[in-house]
Amino acid sequence: MTDVELERQALALFEQMLDVPEGERDAWVAQHTQGRPELASRINAIREADRKSMLQTGAATDALYEEDAPERIGAYRIVSRIGRGGMGSVYRGERETGDFLHVTAIKIIKPGLLSESLVERFERERQTLASLKHPNIAQLYDGGATQSGSPYIVMEYVDGLPVLQWIDERDASAAERRRLFGDICAAVTVAHQNLIVHRDLTPSNVLVTHDGTVKLIDFGIARLADSGVQAPGAEPASRSSLQNLSLTPGYAAPERMTGSEVTTAADIYSLGRLLEKMIVPDAGDAELRAIIARATAEDPARRYATVDALRADVAAWGDHMPVAAMEGGRAYTVRKFVRRHRLVVFSTAAAAALIVGALGATWQAYSVAETARAGEAKRFNELRDLAHYMLFDLNDRLERVVGNTEARVSLAERAQSYLSALATSADIRDDLRLEAAEGFIKLARIQGVPGEPNFGEGAKAKVNLGEAEKLLRAITDPKLATAPVLARLYAHQSVIEVHTDNDTKAAERSIAKAVKALDSTPAAGRDLGWMQARSTVRKAQLELADLSDDMPRVQALAESLAKEVGDWPAEEQTSRAAELDRAYADYYRAYVLSFDDATMAQSLPLFRDAEQRFRELEKALPHDPLVLYMLAWTGYNAFAPASRLAKDDDAAHFIGLAQSTIDRLMAIETQDNGLITMSTGIREAQAQWLRDQGRFAEAIATQRDVISGHKKLLAVKRSANTLGAHGFSHMILGIIGRDAGNRTLACDSWRQAERDFADLQKRGTLSGFFAEFLPGMRANLEKCAAGRPISDFGALR
Repeated sequence: MTDVELERQALALFEQMLDVPEGERDAWVAQHTQGRPELASRINAIREADRKSMLQTGAATDALYEEDAPERIGAYRIVSRIGRGGMGSVYRGERETGDFLHVTAIKIIKPGLLSESLVERFERERQTLASLKHPNIAQLYDGGATQSGSPYIVMEYVDGLPVLQWIDERDASAAERRRLFGDICAAVTVAHQNLIVHRDLTPSNVLVTHDGTVKLIDFGIARLADSGVQAPGAEPASRSSLQNLSLTPGYAAPERMTGSEVTTAADIYSLGRLLEKMIVPDAGDAELRAIIARATAEDPARRYATVDALRADVAAWGDHMPVAAMEGGRAYTVRKFVRRHRLVVFSTAAAAALIVGALGATWQAYSVAETARAGEAKRFNELRDLAHYMLFDLNDRLERVVGNTEARVSLAERAQSYLSALATSADIRDDLRLEAAEGFIKLARIQGVPGEPNFGEGAKAKVNLGEAEKLLRAITDPKLATAPVLARLYAHQSVIEVHTDNDTKAAERSIAKAVKALDSTPAAGRDLGWMQARSTVRKAQLELADLSDDMPRVQALAESLAKEVGDWPAEEQTSRAAELDRAYADYYRAYVLSFDDATMAQSLPLFRDAEQRFRELEKALPHDPLVLYMLAWTGYNAFAPASRLAKDDDAAHFIGLAQSTIDRLMAIETQDNGLITMSTGIREAQAQWLRDQGRFAEAIATQRDVISGHKKLLAVKRSANTLGAHGFSHMILGIIGRDAGNRTLACDSWRQAERDFADLQKRGTLSGFFAEFLPGMRANLEKCAAGRPISDFGALR
């Protein structure tokens, strides 16, 4: 028996032994190595190394197997060994390309260390890892196997130091350390969006170059080591000795030590430990300690939902903003605001010190002034200024910070009191009516206008839009431009009607009112405010056309939206609002192309363009909920064509983008039911993707979980939205059942979907999109009733 064969058998038996109780292991090893002392000796050597934690750093395996350095690997000449670890050695490779020398790092996995199935998986994953491109990730160029059969990978050569060494040698400032950690998080986020988990985020795997550039190395190596892929219904795999090769004490998540399923939460744990070493918290720094505690929670469910959420909290801590991990509520948020704006707070009267309570205090002062009639104008204007600041400026800041929903709800409630009092004032002037109407519209958007993050309070939003309309209709001053404001109001109203109420006819009437309001403005009066109102109306029209499944209309509106930005004043052409409209136009252009088999492939580059535009906007104003909302929709809707075209890398990227972005949004907008629905939709898309991959058992389980969520929502509120979603999910389960050859599941699921859609049809609230599936579904149900074989079932549309 060769040393390699002996090594493989020893590792295989060691792996099985880990499931044996500690006190019975000696007898177990003796029984399974009877008559083979060399095998028993090798296993016991591995056990001893494991006991001393040497195996986790690679030292034990190095002692057990000493490989010779090859002279060449593929086209690369081996110059020297850079390092050696548990899974193998890393060499410096050089290749002459034209007039320059291409230097790489080449990692060779130890011969015999990986089973045949893991070698096959290594080969399959190489291209996915090679597509992982980010300035803070060491690029994987190539891979293969040596003549002796050892797998190898060719990576970018990084001339740098481990992050902690770099920090120590340069005595890096706190700001520099935060910047490094942010770059690390950005790299890990990109990996997670591509459904890749690093699994071994440690200081030695984070290098920093001489100019301060972060480079993460060894992506995919640890993933390979503990890939727990198994067939549905199979017994769970035992904790592998190969897992231990990618475990680093102090940085590995608890679930890795127990052999539990490893998710992105494992990387978040490691990042928390890394943060603790990079920025050691002071004894009194409760916020940083809270961030580390949440990231490294024993229970993965209690950690940050995404790496971006962790990154946002660290950034908030550095900027003296509220930290979500503190869970401090309204009082904590107020204290943070006061601390950041200490000079402003203490120079603008005591009322401002409490922020949320300020409005009530100023209103009380105004009431007294009404009685005394002394200083009325000044106090009233102070009230207006403060309320405007709270509803517009402060809310717009808070909506980008995780954990501020409670404070924003309080702000909205205070603003509601102010606006109601102002609107019913006996001597209200027209300019104040316009101001109050704008406030009611803003409040409605915060409360419950779909298409952008909101509190999920659609009924309140409709009431406040109604209040705004009354005020606008009462204005008689011809100098005040009310038409654009009315147009925006009706546009928001239509979105509520089509999404929340599922009433397309009412939405069409509101859109018609919005267009009429725009048309009533003479050409000479169509200023920037009018143009931006037209943009709002276009987006509402796009929502309605989309839900009516009118793709030619969507295409025409997208082109109009892009063209009309050109009408804006020159100084506004590069504004955030203009760039946002261009991003919307790219998104909808791609969306239309994705529905047609002939143009589906053309949609993916456009979706990428839209993604890039939204990313640039989010980079300029981090955590903007509206931009994140559209980024999530871009990922979600780009996933479908990528999946249908079998572009697996693109599909993984887009569904990862959708899920990670929606997780960030749900951390910011905890009361937005639309986000919950969208998260469910993403899981539904994943179920269909699993079906396309032929992984039917997983697809069925995922889709049943989706349906379970819809049933809970239906039990709380039986509306057109919840009933439609419930029926659609059953319809999808039927399609999965059909493709899986499960006739009973297909027929039962379609019967339920047909009942739900028929109910909506009777009410007159069945959307055009759902209606298109009914004829095909009913035709298949007739075949179910006639006992026809599943092979006779056709497409639903």
